[in-house]
Amino acid sequence: MVRKFYEDDELIINKPGTIDPITPKLQHQESIHGEGASIIDGMVIRTTPILEKYSNQVRQFLITKFNILEAELKTQRSASLNEWRHLKSGFNDLVEEPVLPNGIYILTAGLTGSILVRNRNIGLRFVTPLLFGGVATRYYMPRTFANLSKKYDELELENVPDLYTQRQDLIRQSIQWKHDAELLRVKFNDGVIEQVHDLRNKWKEVWN
Repeated sequence: MVRKFYEDDELIINKPGTIDPITPKLQHQESIHGEGASIIDGMVIRTTPILEKYSNQVRQFLITKFNILEAELKTQRSASLNEWRHLKSGFNDLVEEPVLPNGIYILTAGLTGSILVRNRNIGLRFVTPLLFGGVATRYYMPRTFANLSKKYDELELENVPDLYTQRQDLIRQSIQWKHDAELLRVKFNDGVIEQVHDLRNKWKEVWN
């Protein structure tokens, strides 16, 4: 006779489970770690909801401020680089001759002018070094001096056009006076030569 196992057990029919997810409250209640605990990388982290809330707010505030500061620093760095490139380009456009040793000669001339008028009034002490330095710049760095003069004319015309007009009129008058003085000098020399020539002829007639 064949033995039958579990022949006295009642027929058990499995019932399918529910498809609804477990609620957070029930999950915390059934958790062996209790409420306010979470597992991160195999470690149980217990937090206080209020403390976690304010710590998140502080963290978000700090992150926002840091991002703003980082963006501002990048903006300032970019602006500084652009300004430096602009200044470097302007310097290269103005200065065409080597700065050394010409710059030393110009500086020496300016200091010489300052020493010569050290006991004079403040106006003369201010103008004389500039005058000596300008003359030295025109002598040692003529192309740079021409570029500086051109740049000064542009700035003066843009900001104080009346002063520019008066200065140009004064320059034209000075050129005209110089031209007239040169003509007078030539006429005077021609007159002197002619007088000497006539005088020599008269002496020749007298002695002959």
